[in-house]
Amino acid sequence: MSHPTDPFSVSGAKRVVVIGHPAHELAIYGLLQRHQPHVVVITDGGGPERERQSREGLERIGLLEKATYLGYSESSFYDALLDRDDVLFARVTEDLRRELARLQPDQVFCDAIEFYNPVHDITRPMVLRALQDLPEATLYEIPLVYQKPAETESYEIQRVPEALADRRFQYHLTGEELAHKTHARDHIYLNLREQAGPEFLVITPEHLALEEIAEASGAFPEPEASGRVLRYDWRAEHLKQEGSITRAITYREHFLPAVDALLAGAPA
Repeated sequence: MSHPTDPFSVSGAKRVVVIGHPAHELAIYGLLQRHQPHVVVITDGGGPERERQSREGLERIGLLEKATYLGYSESSFYDALLDRDDVLFARVTEDLRRELARLQPDQVFCDAIEFYNPVHDITRPMVLRALQDLPEATLYEIPLVYQKPAETESYEIQRVPEALADRRFQYHLTGEELAHKTHARDHIYLNLREQAGPEFLVITPEHLALEEIAEASGAFPEPEASGRVLRYDWRAEHLKQEGSITRAITYREHFLPAVDALLAGAPA
């Protein structure tokens, strides 16, 4: 199989980044500086402070005027998954469709399906459905975090698994791009620092200086084939046992039915 075309080798391409939570843009903060795409943020990430920090981060690199915040509450997504409420996802998808129709992108970049967080993962199916009027647009995934297959619990931050290396692209940041990204991580995206855990805090400058994306495959990925662990179910059961939640989102009972409803009639 031939390697897909590097999206940034295409001169003059119109690009849009669609992310589920504010602060996900930090994963490709160098590429955002370099290529200045439009950015669409779907949810509030759990509250106004996270969105405020995202706005500050984008303003610092001259992208705030090219950003659209749809403002859906993060909790509404979890409730919709639990209640199998297809209406919410259809409404969000229609908002995305209108925004993409306005921007007419040649390339769209969105959160990768990584089986870590269902709100991250539902982004790609919504984008696919929203792109039904733009069949020529190419879709790429932005890696955020996934659990690695291992005897102990461990995670990979902002990397495409080796199982998908044939679709992966890697980009080295300049010193200036890295400096802006490091400053943003340490001084702007403080909410993300609190939520992301120790793996995020110990990322080396060398790791930060390499950004990755992958062309989205036509087939919906399965955890094992993609080199990732399905985290939804065991994490939900753990939270139920400790009393943090009373209802649990599972992959096959909640997430996959939502995806099936979204993709019914969407382009392959």
